[in-house]
Amino acid sequence: MLPLKALLRLYRAHPWLLLMSLAGLTLGVTLVVAIELLNHSARTNFVAARSQLAGEANYRLAPQGGLDEQVYVRLVRSQPNLDAMPELHAWLKDEQGRSFQLLGMDLFSPGPLRRLFGDAPDSQPDVSLNRADSVWLAAPEARRLDWQAGQSRTFVLGGGEGAPPRPLTLTLAGTFEPGAVPMERLLVTDIGLAQPLLGKEGRLDRIVFKLSEQEANTLQRALQAALQSYAPHQPLWLEPISPALDASQLGDALALNLTALSLLAMAVGLFLVFNAQRFVQSVRRPLLAQLIILGMPPRRVLRWLTLEILILATLGTLLGLLLGSLLALALMGQLTQALADLYGPNPIDLLRLSPTSLGKALVIGLLGMLAANLPGWWQLLRQSPLALREGNSRPPAHPWQRRGLAIAILLLCALCLWQPYTGLGGALFVAGGWLLAMALLLPDALRSLLGRLRARGPLTARLGVAETLYHLDRTAIAVMALQLAIAAAIGIGVMVSSFRSSVEIWLGQRLAADLYVTAPKGVAGSRGALGEQTLNTILASPDVRAASRRAVLPARWQGQPIEWAQMDFIPELKAAYPLLAGRWPAAPDEVLASEPLTVRLGVRVGQRLEVTSEGGLRAFTVTGVYQDYGSDKGQILHAFEGSKVQSLALFSPDPEHLGDRLRSQFGEQVNLLPAPAIHAAALRVFDQTFVVTELLKLLILGIAFVGIGSAFMVLGLARRGELQTLQSLGVGPRHCRRLLVWQGAGLGLLTAILALPVGYGLAWVLIEVVNPRAFGWRLAFEAAPLHAVTALLLAPVCGALASWYAARRVV
Repeated sequence: MLPLKALLRLYRAHPWLLLMSLAGLTLGVTLVVAIELLNHSARTNFVAARSQLAGEANYRLAPQGGLDEQVYVRLVRSQPNLDAMPELHAWLKDEQGRSFQLLGMDLFSPGPLRRLFGDAPDSQPDVSLNRADSVWLAAPEARRLDWQAGQSRTFVLGGGEGAPPRPLTLTLAGTFEPGAVPMERLLVTDIGLAQPLLGKEGRLDRIVFKLSEQEANTLQRALQAALQSYAPHQPLWLEPISPALDASQLGDALALNLTALSLLAMAVGLFLVFNAQRFVQSVRRPLLAQLIILGMPPRRVLRWLTLEILILATLGTLLGLLLGSLLALALMGQLTQALADLYGPNPIDLLRLSPTSLGKALVIGLLGMLAANLPGWWQLLRQSPLALREGNSRPPAHPWQRRGLAIAILLLCALCLWQPYTGLGGALFVAGGWLLAMALLLPDALRSLLGRLRARGPLTARLGVAETLYHLDRTAIAVMALQLAIAAAIGIGVMVSSFRSSVEIWLGQRLAADLYVTAPKGVAGSRGALGEQTLNTILASPDVRAASRRAVLPARWQGQPIEWAQMDFIPELKAAYPLLAGRWPAAPDEVLASEPLTVRLGVRVGQRLEVTSEGGLRAFTVTGVYQDYGSDKGQILHAFEGSKVQSLALFSPDPEHLGDRLRSQFGEQVNLLPAPAIHAAALRVFDQTFVVTELLKLLILGIAFVGIGSAFMVLGLARRGELQTLQSLGVGPRHCRRLLVWQGAGLGLLTAILALPVGYGLAWVLIEVVNPRAFGWRLAFEAAPLHAVTALLLAPVCGALASWYAARRVV
């Protein structure tokens, strides 16, 4: 252990080297862990909430507006061995504002939901229906909520189907031990009790089934036969259930941004670790030479160095795991709110510590630390002891290797741009490769720029430029990390600004009507439908000059989920849908396709689509393409056919008077939204979605500035002899400190200036390559100069502060 003690003694003499070695790795791992846990928690919470309603079921019958309970009775009688469960569902909020799900089901025969109540095949809760307001709760959840059996609590029922919100008092009748599916914030009651509680006597929201594919086909035929005599005009569609598939599309844009930011933070952190170890190599040359002269083989020295690196990596990674978990806990509320705005309420907002996510971050931290340092140490130990002892303490530059690697990366990026089949993976490689290649070329650009400035200005300025140029090999890695962070902040900021500007323009075009009328949310947060009497009353109003009915239905094309939107093609609304190609539909079997549908799934004008929906299989011809940011799944737009009306777009000469009259007439049975209110709400949701992105972008900048500060501190320690020489020549300590401050500010400013084209290049890649390949959206490029100005102001100030702090320590 003596060699290890000799190696670690360096950090006692120079604690800034230890801090710099640990800071980059710790901060990088912190963001990787935080993002991994946030993404994992969001997806797991989503799947858990959906699985609570489905259990082992893999098909569902869930028509808009629900269905009569006699449909279930006929199905069970015609299919004796049918594994099915009728359900009623509602959203509730308690007095603290927390969301709960109320599930009405057959408690005496759980069917496909039996695994909710235990792992045994015949598991079912022990229930007795003594009260009309009885509910049951999983035992762990009851303990967490401190809800005792026999106690009553008041909730607010969210309304729906034209009903206003109302209080609902429920009594906990008992608890049960949950099975394989988490039962978090889920209140269970018998469907016979749920129907009067929710005001849905004789109605069901859906029926879930556990079926094989053959059984599903048989049941679909039985459905049609059962409805022939009962409800021939009500089409029923047996839809597959896949909570995991739904979760795979949950917040893709947000998850992609967060993951890219975490990997970028890890790259910046490893740059800083590599920079710190280069300084360690410079200081340790005499010690390594002495160990080899005393008889220790270079390979054995390398093993001790590897052990030292593993100790540092373990410390930094474990600290990063702890800080990352705390950061994820702090950001979980923001992410939950963003996803709730996008996808509706989710009663589960728990942070879940995933062993896989933590293990992934641990492996990335350890392997990244070894990969960043071992090659340099091995190259150093290959020298003779004399070369080690008397060699130059300046780190090797290897400019041609660096330039060659940058050129190779740029060529690969060009290949990925030229070949669209590389897909999203190729687009992300272009973004990352562009940043890395420009960082590798930064020292050459700085050397050229500093060489031009060297012969200009007063003596002090020329001395500062000359010293900065001389020590550029020492600070190169730190300024490369700083450029990475600044360029990423500019690129992501410009992309988000361009996205917001495009959405704002799109909303201005799309919200052409004066007033929009929607129904309250339906079951499980789905779109509600306007009643026929309400619809006729509104359309007959003398203040309504023109109106367009609209509905959005779930559908599938080639197995992919899409949206089937229907509306009345009135002239007033056609201007709100500017076509990118083709013409408006003129026949009943013609539709428009949204831009994401054409970019992601390859739909073209003139193509014939066979779309499956609740009404069965339909064939449509695409006649045009329109711009849309409302759905990344893709959407077809069809003339309204008389299905349930979910919303109305009203044109009126006096929209305020019309809104007041409808509000007094219908109250909370409908939602009345003027176009400006929808515009503001949509932008508020957009801004909320990217709050976490902005916070993490600031943290990455913080990592880079910590790195540049540590680099200046270590550089100041290495330059102590030069500063003493300047003082012996008559330069006072105050002037030396001022020189160091101006050097730090100048280097930060030059790095920010050179990061501007890199950042805008990254923004172009994100807008023109990544977004179309990932989501099918094409955005209008917006320069957003505020991000560039912020970088130009922030970089020199932070560089000056870091140099000032270092100067106080060494001068």
